Amino acid sequence: MKNNVLLGILFIMATIPSFAQKKQKIVIQSLSDVTVNADLAEWDTLNNVAEEGSWFYQLAQDASNLYVAIRIENPMIQHLAARNGILLTVQSTKKNKDDIQFLFPYPDSEVKRAMTGEDHDSDGAYKAGLINRSRGYFVYGFPTVPNGLLSLQNGYGLQAKARIDDGKLYYEAVLPKSLLDYTIPVTTFKLSIYDGFTSLISSRKVTASRSSGMYGPYRGRPAPRSKSKDQLTLTVLLEATLD
Repeated sequence: MKNNVLLGILFIMATIPSFAQKKQKIVIQSLSDVTVNADLAEWDTLNNVAEEGSWFYQLAQDASNLYVAIRIENPMIQHLAARNGILLTVQSTKKNKDDIQFLFPYPDSEVKRAMTGEDHDSDGAYKAGLINRSRGYFVYGFPTVPNGLLSLQNGYGLQAKARIDDGKLYYEAVLPKSLLDYTIPVTTFKLSIYDGFTSLISSRKVTASRSSGMYGPYRGRPAPRSKSKDQLTLTVLLEATLD
């Protein structure tokens, strides 16, 4: 099972590049009393990403918070999400201001190495193990939150949960609006299944020649290529209004 898992991860990293779609305009529905537990019981419908049936998403809000729900059905994309994380980016509306990024699950390299050396009863158990051993959230660009690894139990109100159940990966997150750097109601969001290679820090101020640190040199994105029928969509770009 362990070797099969490793082969699967190598396969998807080699064959499924991340392609951003054209910006889609959506209406963020209003939800109240959302419990962030990756159960998704409060959500009526989720949007089918690129009509591929591989993963689904929805955004919601109340007076104080932004909520995100995701369901991933494709096993290979589940591997990417469990191993590298689901990334929410809020694009800044201010010049020379970095985008906000929130990533979970976030199993670090030590956890990944340990998981590679262990035997697992099933593919689902391996992915659940990666999720359960995440050491926190990766955060970047929040005006009042320090960049880097943030504890799962924090005082900022940032929270996310993920779980594997019945062959699907479920994800739910909440971000307080007071932490988001937006100055106009219309905001651009990017939801991504993180590939593990592209630099997490999408800085507007740091160039490729001098960007480095705990996440390695900035690699940037490869030149856009045409999307063939066997390449799954890993990123969706959304434009919506925050009340």
